[in-house]
Amino acid sequence: MAGVLRGDGFSGREIALLALFAILFAWITSSFWLTCFGAVARLMGYPLLPLNPPIEPSAARTAILMPVYNEDVAGVFAGVQAIWESAGPDFDFYILSDSTNPASWVAEELAWQKLKTELEGADNLFYRHRPRNVGRKSGNIQDFCENWGQLYDYMIILDADSLMTGRALRKLVGLMDANPRVALIQAPPQLVGRHSLFARIQQFASSVYGPLHTAGLALLQGPDGNYWGHNAIIRVHAFMQHCALPSLPGKPPFGGEIMSHDFVEAALLRRAGWEVWMAPDIGGSFEEPPPTIPDYLLRDRRWCQGNLQHLRIVFAEGLKLPSRLHLAMGIMSYASSPLWLLLLIASASVVGAAEHGPYYYTAVVTLVVAMLLLLFGPKLLALLVMARDEDQVRAHGGLGALLWGILLESLFSALMAPIAMLQLSWYIFSILMGIAVGWPAQQRTDRALPLDYAARHYGVHTAIGLLGVILLNVFAPGSVGWFLPLLAGLILSIPLVIVTSSPMAGELARQDRLF
Repeated sequence: MAGVLRGDGFSGREIALLALFAILFAWITSSFWLTCFGAVARLMGYPLLPLNPPIEPSAARTAILMPVYNEDVAGVFAGVQAIWESAGPDFDFYILSDSTNPASWVAEELAWQKLKTELEGADNLFYRHRPRNVGRKSGNIQDFCENWGQLYDYMIILDADSLMTGRALRKLVGLMDANPRVALIQAPPQLVGRHSLFARIQQFASSVYGPLHTAGLALLQGPDGNYWGHNAIIRVHAFMQHCALPSLPGKPPFGGEIMSHDFVEAALLRRAGWEVWMAPDIGGSFEEPPPTIPDYLLRDRRWCQGNLQHLRIVFAEGLKLPSRLHLAMGIMSYASSPLWLLLLIASASVVGAAEHGPYYYTAVVTLVVAMLLLLFGPKLLALLVMARDEDQVRAHGGLGALLWGILLESLFSALMAPIAMLQLSWYIFSILMGIAVGWPAQQRTDRALPLDYAARHYGVHTAIGLLGVILLNVFAPGSVGWFLPLLAGLILSIPLVIVTSSPMAGELARQDRLF
C-alpha cells in the first residue's frame, strides 16, 4: 500500500490513509487466520476441548435459568417445554422474569401454571417476577444467585430464544464434575428456527462457516475462553465469589451499569485463576437469529454501546492478556465500521488528487486480490472442509445447492456490509455524543416489512449512496468502478431490506434447496 501511495512522497492524507489501511488490513487478516487455524483443527482432528471426559451420572444440582424481559410468552414457554421434555427431572428450571409490561407478566404466570399442569412431575419448574429491572440481565442472574445460588453446584444460562438438548446439558454437567478447575464452558449455539430470507441466510452461514470459526477460537484460546451470555454452564460458587459487577462512574453511555456483562464476567473468572473453555463440538445448542436486517442492526446498537463501555475495563488491574484481547476485539468489531468509512473517504480523496507511478495499477490490483482472498478465503475453506462429509453436503441441499448458497450469501454479505458500516458508524457517533439507549425487548417474530417502513429508515442510506456516485463522477471520475460495489449496497438498501424480511422469500429459497 505504501508502494501504491508513494508517487512523489507522502502527503498528510496519504499517511492517514496508510495508517487506516494498516489497522483494518490487520483486522480482516486476524479473522482469516482464525479460520485457517479452525480448518487445520477440523482436518487434523485436533482435540478442541482437552478436558477430562464427563462423569455420568452426576450427583450435582444444576439450575437452568431463562431470564425474560417483555418477550413473546408463547414462544418462551414452548422453548421451556421442549427443554424440559428433553432434559427430564435432572434439572431445576427457573423462568426469571424482569418484564415491565403488566400484561406480559400476567401472561407469564398463567403460562407457567398451565405448563406445570400439563407436564407430569414438573415440580422442578419455577417462576419468579422481579418488579424492578435493576442491573438488566446480569442483575437478574445476580438476584437468582443471592436467593437460590447456594442450593446449586452449577447453573446453565439461556436466552429467551435458546434451546438445548438434554444430552448436551448432561454432557456439560459431566464435564464440570470431571474438571474442578473449570468455572465456565460455553456451548456455541447454532442459529435455527426463523423463516424469513434474512434469517435463513444467517442460519446457513452459521451452519457452514460457524464450525471453522469456533474451532479456531477454541484452539487458540484454550482455557482463556470467553462467555457469550447464554448457552453456557457456570460453576455457581466461583461466579458468586468473583463476578459481582461494579457500576461504572459517570453517566451512560460510558458510565452506569455494564451492559455487555458476559465478556467482563469471563475476564473476572480468569483473573481469579478459574478456567473458561469453549466446547465447539458438543452439539445440541441452538438460538434464533433476528428475523430482519433492521432487527439485526437494532440489536447491534445495544451491543455497540455495551462493547464501547469496555474501553474503561480493558486495562483494569489484574486481567489476563487473553481477556484483554477478547475485550479489545469486541470493541474493534464495532470501531472498525467508522474506520472503514474514514478509509473510504480518504481513499476517494487520495484517488482524486494523486499522481500515479508506472506500477500503480498493478499494485492496486494486487491489493484488491489480497483483500478478496482474505474476505472470501474463509468461505472457500469452509466449503472444502464440509465437502469431505457427504452427510453434511446432503443436509445442505447437495453440492450444487451448497455452492449456490455460498455464492448468494457472499453477494448478500457484500451488499449488506456498507449498510451495516454506515449504521454502526452512526451508532458510535451518537454514543460519543452521549446518547444512550436502554435494553428494549428484542423483536423475534418473522414478518414482512412494508415499503414505507424501509423507505423511512433506509432512505438516507440510499441518498448517501447516490450522492457518493455523483461526487466520485465529479471529483474522481476514473474511480467510480472501484467504489461501485460498496455504493451498490447503499443504493439498493430499501429493496434489500424488503425482500430479505419476507418469510415467503425464505420459503421459496427453502423449496429451491437454498440456505
